[in-house]
Amino acid sequence: MLLFKYVSPDSVVKVFERTDELSIRFGYPRTYNDPYELFLQPEAPLQDEEERAFYSYFLGELTQAPVACFSKRPDSVVMWAHYGRDGTGICLAFDEDELVDQFPIAYVKDITYSDDPAKIPSRIIKYAFTTGKRRHSLALLNIGRSAAYFMKRSDWQYEAERRVVVTPDAVQDRKGVLRGKVSPKALRYVILGPRIEPGIKELCQERAREWSVAVIELRIGAKTFVPFFTGAGMPAGTWTGASFEEVAEVCGECGEPANLLESGKCQWCDISEWARDSAPRRSLLTLTLIEGIDDGIPLQFDGLEPRGRLITQRTKSSPSSG
Repeated sequence: MLLFKYVSPDSVVKVFERTDELSIRFGYPRTYNDPYELFLQPEAPLQDEEERAFYSYFLGELTQAPVACFSKRPDSVVMWAHYGRDGTGICLAFDEDELVDQFPIAYVKDITYSDDPAKIPSRIIKYAFTTGKRRHSLALLNIGRSAAYFMKRSDWQYEAERRVVVTPDAVQDRKGVLRGKVSPKALRYVILGPRIEPGIKELCQERAREWSVAVIELRIGAKTFVPFFTGAGMPAGTWTGASFEEVAEVCGECGEPANLLESGKCQWCDISEWARDSAPRRSLLTLTLIEGIDDGIPLQFDGLEPRGRLITQRTKSSPSSG
């Protein structure tokens, strides 16, 4: 299974600063951008005051452990815009098994998205409180952590997140930033953003050559609505949910996936120069613009009435308004 880590352009140098390892950023949940990280509550209200105090002591503030967040998809335009800084960053594809073996202990699980908060059965709280036994308290903590660490609000569903949680001794603290060291053998692809800067691209290609890792590039087409990838012997490919798969037909001119005509081009690249030259003459709108009858094409939208200050002033000054 591949795990994808989106990296902003200013972090690429930190990731690739050494030639023998990668530096992956971890963080404590309290530092993440979701204000509801580790939010947990009893499944049903606890009526007994002592039970509430017991819950508050053990689960009121969960222990913070280092977390690295990955995505299960490399083609999320929202993720590229957000974490890949508008497509100027990169996305690293790791083999999950190789990745987790880089750490002494790691816990890996998909995030569950819900409109409700993470909850722990109240009966488990009551049971641990009633028995007072160590193993029951530990079980309570384990269940609570499992629920809280791997549950997020539905608002974040676009991330398709899968988390890796490690022990604090598995990462290094660099001026408040947690870094986990990973061997290049865990890396499978370096995916370049569609707007990556030349200097960053060169660094990525250099590391990829040193580590014998494939480099592919995300492309946002002008004629196809699905992001696609090029490189590594693949003229154009898409992410299937499990692997990169080469598409059957690619336009010989624009290089985008398409249903090809006999010319070997897509229907848009196949338009002749004659047809492009004649298109403006097919409408009187072009003539009115050339002759100065119209000074431009007005901004209008079908089904929408214009609003704004000028419209309000015209309405107030029209005779019918009085």
